[in-house]
Amino acid sequence: MKLDLSLEFDQNKFKTYSEKLISDGSKCELKVIRHKRSIPQNAYFHVVVSCFCVETGYTIQEAKTLLKRQFGRFMIYEKEGTRFLISTVELDTLQMTEFIEWIRNVACFETLGLYVPTSEEYIENQFIINQQINHVV
Repeated sequence: MKLDLSLEFDQNKFKTYSEKLISDGSKCELKVIRHKRSIPQNAYFHVVVSCFCVETGYTIQEAKTLLKRQFGRFMIYEKEGTRFLISTVELDTLQMTEFIEWIRNVACFETLGLYVPTSEEYIENQFIINQQINHVV
C-alpha cells in the first residue's frame, strides 16, 4: 500500500490500517519512498565518471564497476553467497548524491589528486569540460 502522508485522506487511511496491524500483532515493513535519481543528476554522474576515465584510462563501464566495488555500501548485495553490483538506476536521489560526492572526494581527489567540478561548475563550464572529456573518452 502506497500512501502520500501529506494528504489528510491518506493520513487517516494510514492510522486506521496501522492500528489494525497493531491489534492483530502483524509483522510489517514500513519504508519511505524516495524519488529515483533525476535526469540532470544522471547527466552529472556521467560527467564525474568520465572525468575519472580521462585520468585513469578506464572505459566508462570499467570505471563504473570499479567505483561501485570500491564504494561498497548500498552498491553491493549478496544472493546465495554470490556478490553482485547494483545498477545506479536503482538509486534514489539521496543515494546517488552520496555516491557522486564519494567519487569526487575520495576516488578522484584523495586517490588521484584530480579535481572534478561540482555540478554548478560543470553547468557554468559545460562546453569546455565536455570538449576535454570527448577528446579523450
